[in-house]
Amino acid sequence: MFKDMSRAALSILIFGIYLIFMGITFLFYPEILFTILDYPTDPDIASRVLGMVLFVLAYYYIRAALDEEGMAKFFMWTVHTRTLVIVLFIVFVVIDLVSALMIVFGVIDLAAAIWTFWALRKDKS
Repeated sequence: MFKDMSRAALSILIFGIYLIFMGITFLFYPEILFTILDYPTDPDIASRVLGMVLFVLAYYYIRAALDEEGMAKFFMWTVHTRTLVIVLFIVFVVIDLVSALMIVFGVIDLAAAIWTFWALRKDKS
């Protein structure tokens, strides 16, 4: 199954799996991330709703990767949005809304976006 998958689809699949882990963490164990990120408040329903949203996004990513025919545009759209994440996280750090450790999560999104972008180019050639 995975050997027949394009490079871009594999990158999207792996990112979808990452989103599942983030979704589980925000849904069931948000205090772990809040502690790591030195977030000043206790987890509330918003963090659990974020976990649910991450699960939904993970579903879209994984389904798109597993049924990749005609998904190249979607894959590129994810490059655009995942690249924006680091920019916004840096702004959040600069205006002192979050700990600088938040940038680590932005770097993960950026690295995954670069991987998908590179994979899309390789898959075309």
